[in-house]
Amino acid sequence: MTRELVKMKSGAMRYRPVVNESELRHQLYAEGNLGFCLDCGMETDGVEPDARKYRCGDCGMMAVYGLEELVMMGLVRIGEVVD
Repeated sequence: MTRELVKMKSGAMRYRPVVNESELRHQLYAEGNLGFCLDCGMETDGVEPDARKYRCGDCGMMAVYGLEELVMMGLVRIGEVVD
């Protein structure tokens, strides 16, 4: 999984995860505990799939969401992952 910086409808700049289909399937069905911080872009393990606004261990902001929640919010870009 990688990340990209995007401008949200509100005008704020946030990170969003970029995953390919097989990685997304693996995360959602096999592990299901990955979270992602929209403020700093860091991945976090041990996050509930429907998590919203959990505290990030890296930046301290209340911006960690579960991967499943981000998919439902339309904030995950599914495509080729380029390093």
